Amino acid sequence: MTLQKQSQVTNEILQGNIFKLMFKLSIPSILGILMLSLNTFFDALFAGQFIGTNALAGISLALPLTGIVDGFALLIGVGSASVLSRAIGAGDIKTQSKLFGNLMLMGIVVSFFITILGYSFGEELIVFMGGSGEVTAAGTEYFKIYILGSIFYILALSSSELIKAEGKIRLATGFELTFVLINIILNSIFITVFNWDIAGIAIATVIAMVFYSIFNFTYFFSGKSSTPINLKKLAIAIDLLPAIFSVGISSLLFPIMGFVQNFVVYQSISYYGTNNDIAFFGATVRLTSFFLIPLYGIAQALQPIIGINYGAKNYHRLKKAYLTFAAMGVILLILIWLPLQLSPKTFLWLLLPDVIFTKNDIFNFRILSLLIPIWPLAIFGNTLFQSIGKGKIVVTVILLRSLLLFLPFVLLMSKILGLIGIYYGIFLTEFLVGIIALILICLEFRAFSQITNEKLSL
Repeated sequence: MTLQKQSQVTNEILQGNIFKLMFKLSIPSILGILMLSLNTFFDALFAGQFIGTNALAGISLALPLTGIVDGFALLIGVGSASVLSRAIGAGDIKTQSKLFGNLMLMGIVVSFFITILGYSFGEELIVFMGGSGEVTAAGTEYFKIYILGSIFYILALSSSELIKAEGKIRLATGFELTFVLINIILNSIFITVFNWDIAGIAIATVIAMVFYSIFNFTYFFSGKSSTPINLKKLAIAIDLLPAIFSVGISSLLFPIMGFVQNFVVYQSISYYGTNNDIAFFGATVRLTSFFLIPLYGIAQALQPIIGINYGAKNYHRLKKAYLTFAAMGVILLILIWLPLQLSPKTFLWLLLPDVIFTKNDIFNFRILSLLIPIWPLAIFGNTLFQSIGKGKIVVTVILLRSLLLFLPFVLLMSKILGLIGIYYGIFLTEFLVGIIALILICLEFRAFSQITNEKLSL
């Protein structure tokens, strides 16, 4: 990106119509997240349709592990993106010039250790996830090939966050779409033509990762980015690491804590319920997660607006942007939430077509989805604090949510009430986290107002 073009994007973020900016950035952001979500879906689809149940089960066990790889990529990417957007807003060219080289070297170092550990203990990890026999063999084969190519995905996903931090979300989405399309095309060739079975699915994913990283790096090396690159001066920017890690660690912690929570929930359901209850909970989570994609897209579009305006000390516009995006998120989720509450069977049958749902099933679904309209509080709050460099607040909330609320509530309520107690425990957790998020956001906005008033009084 030329400096003139970047200046135009920055000026639009700093001075343009917020409502128009929301749609301009949110729509491609939503599409990008949807594409990346569909990528793992198509891997599972090819495994189930063309190879067999064991292959599908093996990939299903490997996906939570690949999610941790995503977490490391976002540790680097989200942390760097937060620093970049604030540096753009502040006009700090020196910091901008350090970020890409630092990101690339961090990605290589992190990938080195992940690859060695993942490949060395791939089978043990799949067994830990619950694999046995042919399922373990299939999951291990997929995961080991995937982990060998993980360096390309870590570099691609982390550098994509930098592109988005510049406000070029449409460009990043184009690269993500190409990545998914290449994976789908190669999957169909390797599976249906060459009959490479599960290895073909993993190889297709790795090759798509290579192209994904090439697309992103070409953008930076072409000189079109706001982050200047000098290959002769590549180095770890020690002075930026605290700021990057303090924000990025929350993006790594989130999938790890999610893994722990899911482990406890599924163990509890298997103890108090049946396999059908496990399938029902899985379907409920998949449905709600799918319908949250637009919200995550809007939150991602909000990041560069908050970061750049914070760097420019434009706190009034930051607050206005946050409230505008949050209002849109709430309205959108209410429109999604009403059909889910009024006719849950219609949506559940999409994933469980042969199941006859009981009254308890429908009640449990409604409990789990009841608080959907207030979820923007937590999700947009996460974006707010990451974007302004206060990642420690996000980390604290994540640990509080998982260790002090979610796990104790789920274990205690299920012990008292059985299966339904699991759903009550999750409901109470989400309710309290929403209140905590609201309080923290109000306190931060109050601090912004105080800073603004002090400036005006000078």
